[in-house]
Order: sequence, then C-alpha cells, then structure tokens
Amino acid sequence: MSDIEQQNEKDLLQTAQPTRRKSDRSIDELALGRDDELFGNAFNRERKIDEDLKVMSDTEQQSDKELPQTARPTRRKSESYAIGCPLQKSFRSASPESRTVEPLRSLALPTALCNLISNMIESTNPESNTRAVDDDTYKSMTDVRDDLKMMMDTPDLYLRDIDIIHASNVGLQFEGIGDREGHTPLCGREAELETLKESYHRSILGESEVAMICGSSGIGKSKLSQEFAEYVTTRSSHVGGCVFLSGRFDKVQQAQPFQAISSAFDKYCLWLFSRDQITVEKISSALSEDLKDDVTSLVALMPNLARIIGKDCDGEKDDEKDESAVDAQKRLRYLICQFVEITSRCHEEPLILFLDDCQWIDAASVALLNQILVMSGASMKGNRFFFYCCCRDDEMNESHQLSLMLSSIADFGIKTNKILLTSMSEDTVNKMVSAMLSLLPRLTRPLASIIHEKTKGSPLFIKQLMVELNKQRMLHPSLTRRRWVWKSDKIRDMEVPENVDMFINKSFNQLSSEVLSALSVLSCFGSSADVHLVQRLETEIRQSLVEQLDTAVAANVLGKRNGKFYFLHDKLQEAAYSVIKSDVRCLEHFRYGLALSNVAVREKDDKLLIIAVGQINHGGPRAVADGEQGVTVAKMNLDVGKKVMKMSDLVSAYSFFDSGISYLRKGHWDYHYDMTLELFNLAVKCAFTNGEYGSVKILTGQIIRYAKCFEDKCQAISFSITLLSWSVNVPEAIKVLMNTLKSLGVEFPTAITRPFVQGYLKSTRVKLAELSDESLLSYPLMVDRSKIMAMELLVKLHENLTFSGDTTSLPVIPLKMIQI
Repeated sequence: MSDIEQQNEKDLLQTAQPTRRKSDRSIDELALGRDDELFGNAFNRERKIDEDLKVMSDTEQQSDKELPQTARPTRRKSESYAIGCPLQKSFRSASPESRTVEPLRSLALPTALCNLISNMIESTNPESNTRAVDDDTYKSMTDVRDDLKMMMDTPDLYLRDIDIIHASNVGLQFEGIGDREGHTPLCGREAELETLKESYHRSILGESEVAMICGSSGIGKSKLSQEFAEYVTTRSSHVGGCVFLSGRFDKVQQAQPFQAISSAFDKYCLWLFSRDQITVEKISSALSEDLKDDVTSLVALMPNLARIIGKDCDGEKDDEKDESAVDAQKRLRYLICQFVEITSRCHEEPLILFLDDCQWIDAASVALLNQILVMSGASMKGNRFFFYCCCRDDEMNESHQLSLMLSSIADFGIKTNKILLTSMSEDTVNKMVSAMLSLLPRLTRPLASIIHEKTKGSPLFIKQLMVELNKQRMLHPSLTRRRWVWKSDKIRDMEVPENVDMFINKSFNQLSSEVLSALSVLSCFGSSADVHLVQRLETEIRQSLVEQLDTAVAANVLGKRNGKFYFLHDKLQEAAYSVIKSDVRCLEHFRYGLALSNVAVREKDDKLLIIAVGQINHGGPRAVADGEQGVTVAKMNLDVGKKVMKMSDLVSAYSFFDSGISYLRKGHWDYHYDMTLELFNLAVKCAFTNGEYGSVKILTGQIIRYAKCFEDKCQAISFSITLLSWSVNVPEAIKVLMNTLKSLGVEFPTAITRPFVQGYLKSTRVKLAELSDESLLSYPLMVDRSKIMAMELLVKLHENLTFSGDTTSLPVIPLKMIQI
C-alpha cells in the first residue's frame, strides 16, 4: 500500500461517522434472511439465482471441452460478468455498463456480497482500479457458487462486516474473533471431536469409558475440549444438557491439595447455589442423610459447599478424630466419592468432569481420581458420569502415574479412549485463517500457504504469528476495502524463529519493561492468579502490577475473567517466567511468599498461607537471609503441613515437613528441639504412608540418634520395626521389639514353658475376677504414652512371631496386654 493510500485511510478513520450502526442492523437482517423496507423483495429471487448458478456451473466443464485451451479463461471471465450483472440488478436496478457496486454499498449490503459481485463484473475489466483483481477475481463459476454457499451456510462468519475502527484500534485479538458471538469454528479437528462425542454418549448410556486428549503444547487440545464443552452444554439442545465441572493442574501450584479436582467441585457448589435451589435442597438433604457430620470434612476442600449444606462448619472437630494418616486419607477420598455419587444422583443431566494439563497431576489426585472412576464404573451407570482430560504426550510415558492408573482401571472394565492431535494441514490452516479474518477461504489461501510454511501447522504458532503480523502492519484492516489485507511479499521474506517458544520469547522483548516485570511476577504463581491476590501482593511489595497486567491483557498476552488474570497459553507463562534470571528466581519466589504470608497471618487466611509458603519453598534455603529467618520459615512449614494433613493430602504435607527440615541450621536438635522433633515425626508418618521407605529410614535414624528421651524415640522405633518386618528381616525385627519392650518395663522370660503360660493365665484370671462387668465397661481410656507404645509394640511382636513360626510366646502376649 502506498503512502498516499495509508494517509487516505487515516483520514477516513478520523472522519468516520457513527452511521455504521444502521449498517450493522442491516447486516443482521440480511444474515437472518429477513425482508424489510431496505431490501424490498431482493431475497425473493435468491432461489432463482442459485438455480441459475447451478445450471451454469454444471455446464461449465462440458463447455470447456468445446473450447481451445487458451480460450477457456476468457470464456469463464465473460460468464462471470454475465452472471454478476443480473446479481447486481437483483438488488438494485442499475445499468450493467456502470461496472460499480457502490450503489449496493450505499444500501449497507454486506461487504463480502458486494465484493463477490464486483469481482465477477471486474473479471473482464483489465483497466480496473481495484488493486487485488489478480487475487480476488473469479476464474470459474465453481468458485462463485462455493463462495455463495459458504455465505449462506455461515452468514455470521462471512456476511458479517468487521468493525474497521475497532479492529484498527485494538488489532487482531485471540478472543472475540469469528462469528457474531465471538466463536471461532473448530478447524481440522472435526473427526477428533466426533470421537470425543461418541465416547461421551457411550459412557452416559451405560458403558464405562473415559477419554484422554493428547498432543504437544500449542497443538489445540484446549480448543477441542472447549468445543466439546459447548456441544454438551449450550450449543446443541438435542444433547439434553449436562452438569459440566472443570479444573486445571498447575506445575507451580502443586502445594495446594487436590488443587484441580477440589476447585472444580468448589466452582460447581457456587454455581449450583446461585442457580438451582431445588437441586441444592436435594443435595443438602442427601449429604446430611448419607454423610451426617462427616460432610463438614469436605468444606476445607470446597468452601462453597458450606452454602449448600446451610450451616456453619467447625473444622476443629476433625482435630478430635484419632485416626492414622492412612485412615484419614482413605476417609477423605471416600467422602469425596460419596459427594460425586450424590451429586450425580440428584441431577437428571449427566455429570462431566474435565481436567486440563494432567501431565502435572499430583499423586493424591491420581488416587482420588482412580477411586472416583472405579466407583462410577461400578455403581453410577444409571446416574451417567463421564470423565475426560488433556495432557502433553511428550511429557507423559507409560510409567507416568496417570498412565499407570488408567491402565489399572481397565481391569474394572473401564476403557480409555486416547485422542491424539497432530499438526494442521495447509487446508486446515487456511480454514483457521479464514475464520480469524472473516474472509472466504478462496481469498485467504495465499496467506495461509505462507503461514503454514513458517509455523508447520502449530495452532498456537499461527495465532502468535498473525498477531505479530498485525503489529508490524503486514496484516491490517483496510477502511477503503472494508476487510483485512496483507503484504504477501513482506510476510514471505519475514524471518521467523523455527519454533513457537523462540517466537514468543522474541515477541516478549517488544513489551515495556514495566509490563514484562509484572508478567514475570504473575508467572511465579503458575498459569493464573486471583486479581485479589495480585492486589494484595502489589500493596506489600510496592510494585505496580494490576495496571501493567491490564496492559498485557490489551496486548493479547493475558486474559482476565471471573476475578482472575490468566495466561492465554502455558507457553506464554513459560516465556514470562524465563524473563527472570535463573540465579535470582529463588529470591523472587521467597520475597513474594514472605509478603503474602504476612497478609495471610493478619487476615487468618489459610488458603493464602498455603500459597505463600509454597512460594517460599520454591525459593528454598538458598534465599534465607539468616538462621532466625530459617527457623521462622520452618515453623510456617510445620503449621501449613499440619493443615494440609487434615485435608489428607499426605504427599503435599510431606513436602512441607521436608522443606521445613531443610531450613533448620546446625544445632537445631539443641536449640529448637520440640519443633525439630515434631517436624521429623510428622515427616516420618507421611513418608511411610506415601511409601517413601528410604526417607523413613533416614528420618527415623535421626530421631533415634538425637531424641532426648526414650518416649520421644518410640514412634521412630515403631516405624523402623515395621520396615524391618516388610524387608523380610523378621528375626532382627523381633530382637528390636524385645529390647524396646524391655526398656518400657515389659519383659519376657528367656524360656517360655507350658507351666509358665498356665501360671500367667491363672494370675490374670484372678485380677479380672476382682472387676465387675460394669467397672470393665467404664474403665478409663489409657493416656500413659509409655503404656500405649507398649501395647502397639506387643501387637507388632505378635505379628512377627506369627510370621517366624515361633508360636510358643504367642499366648503370653494378650495376657501381657491385659495386665498393662
């Protein structure tokens, strides 16, 4: 485009009047095929025109055969002119010789339709001033008919005039492109979408089936899942609707227990409470009847559940439950599964659970998901439940914990349907570019060919490149032509990095330092963060964040919805994180964590405290200023670990206890004994439950070595004995048990004979005879730690003697327990 033309467009933009509102209304009416005073009876002739076009298109190939090869293009151009003039007349009485569609434009007809007529007329006019004649004019009637059919089939996409002024101001956007509702058609994934639909229908009709969408980053997994979500919720009434729950795993936010699954259920509780009081009452009644007081244990994971059950939930009640870590974990998984079953039972619609980025799923969530799927396959067939997920296949293999789980549930008859996405073909890229620009595919084909060559068909790369082309004015809206235009030669010559990662990093360098700094802060919290969290962090660290992130939203790097800032793709988050130098990342995480921990303590916000300590641990011991600060952080990890333990996520709890230990300095057993002992004991309990026996051995060894009294060593000794038993070193386990019991005052004779057992039994009977049934039933609970420990060790001794085959001492053990 010449400098004069560019100046003319700027002048037109400055003088543009708001009369386009009338045009917008007219376009709506045309797209819907309505007659009105503006168009008269123009569309009454539509069927006749289509029939004429069909006849001419059908006879075109036969007519070509009767002409010499060199004469065919001339005949086709003449035929385009012959059809174009009647089309022009059908909308407005005008002389064909005028060779202009400006009268049609004045009636506010869609630009695409005016251009179609103009291109047909100008196909025989070599002196036309239209600059794109060579590209846009029709070469055959087949092309004309194809374009008309696309306009009629998808008027919201191809008969919709773009808002030139808005597009010139904001440029090409990821969101809000496409049809009138901002929906971009799914391109090149129709077969995969059908596979997902079929899997869903089989599942809700009684077959046990899950689906997993796999592919590399930026290949279009999220787009496919969104299209399916629209299909089952709003866009296809024949499906019957569903209850759709979604969550996303985040590599940075792994410290939060069951983060993706619990957030999905929590959002559902809020949605249900605000929209469907009848179902709220059903679920509330069913939860109270089936789970009784145990339902309050779920509120820590799903705070909005309190709205449904309609009463205050005192989380402290759980502290009174005396249960092992394993039992607590099993209990919470059972309660969540019951919640899913009750929810499904109370809805007439199917229940769908979608989880994104499952390559980062945590072990606790895998165990929970396994139980939900097995339960749904066994007992929820009538209630209709469907699960599907997305994951990066290049970050998962057969040994990944999710892959292993999905393989194991096959034994329960649950099939996994794997849907693999690959790079897009050139034709598919053309469909995508056509939809983004609201231009017919015939017109965008040359541009799409160049883009496909540079991006190798990566959807994310395509979007990023087109946005960059728009920023550099190689792709821009033209006011004179009322559509997007581009400079093919410059785009072809443009140097583009070979992959999307390098391209995004290069694009980030064009942002201001203030915006980049804010983006790097946000990236430390993963793919998204609450706006309220960002505001509180902004106040604490005294850095402009919200304003700069809003600028990033306008620059199409971030999205902002439902009170969250979020990266439009995880590749953008990774690029923002790479802005921080690797040697200072730990300091930044640590600084943000300390700032938020101060807020969390002041506001007594446990959820924020978990996030804050997670950030501190991303920084690690290297970021600690001195020993006193290390002790403070260790205490914070101890407190958060115990809170997470209540939620029965023992994997996350162990990570907090282990991190807490790492912040302790030399001499901590002397100077911070109580905190150190508690950190080690809780870490042992979690590690043992999680099956990390190597860690158990190291931790128990430290406790046995440095604990100040025998009672403080007892728990570690008990776990050590269990490990010896499981490692088939039973004789050594028995030896340790006998020595430990002796230290507790419980001794066994060197030789146990039959007379000894009979005498011991007689003395026990005498003691029991002194007690009535009532006194036995009302006997006080044992509170002496040494006696409790002795009882536990006697149980272990009984197990190990049984395994060893030495049964001579077995009768004495229950008698010893009675006497204790």
